[in-house]
Amino acid sequence: MTSQAADVVVLVGNPRAGSRTRGLAEAVTAALLERLGEPPSGVHVLELSEIVGVSFGPEPAYGATAGPDPLAAVRSARLLIVATPAYKGSYTGLLKAFLDQFGHRQLAGITAVPVAVAASPAHADAAASALRDVLVELSARVPAPPLAVLESRLADGREIAAQWADQHAGAVAHHPVTAV
Repeated sequence: MTSQAADVVVLVGNPRAGSRTRGLAEAVTAALLERLGEPPSGVHVLELSEIVGVSFGPEPAYGATAGPDPLAAVRSARLLIVATPAYKGSYTGLLKAFLDQFGHRQLAGITAVPVAVAASPAHADAAASALRDVLVELSARVPAPPLAVLESRLADGREIAAQWADQHAGAVAHHPVTAV
C-alpha cells in the first residue's frame, strides 16, 4: 500500500516500524476505501519511526530514511489516516513532534481519521480523543468519531476496521475532500 504520489496518506506514529498499529491503520484505510468505492492504489504509508528524528539539542535530527518530504505528503493528502499507540494516556511524542511542524490551518481541506491503540479502554479513548483534537486544531475535517481499539483485540483488527467503516464511511463521504 505505498506509492510516491498519493492522495490518501496513512501516518503511523508508533516508534517501532512494522507495528500492529500500522496493520490496523492499513486495515481501516482499505475498509474505508472499499466502502467509498475507491481503489486502494493511491495510498502512501508514512512510518514516523523511519523518517522522523527527534532532538532536544540545538541541531535538528533527521530520520534514517531519505525520501519525499513527509510534511508535503501530509499537506497534499485529501484523506489522512493517523494511527498511534497510546503512551501515557495520549498519542506518542513522536507523532506530536511531527504534527507540531504544521502551522495553524495547514491541514485545512484534509479529511482525517484518528486511530488509537491501547491496553486499557480509558487510555484508548483518551489517546483517540487527543488525536482528534489536535487534528481539528490544525483544521483537518474529522467527520467521524475516532477509532479506539484495545491491544487485546488487535487480532480482530480487520473485522473492527470493517465495522467502523460500515458505520462511518457515509460521514466521510458526506464531507467531500477537495484539493487545497
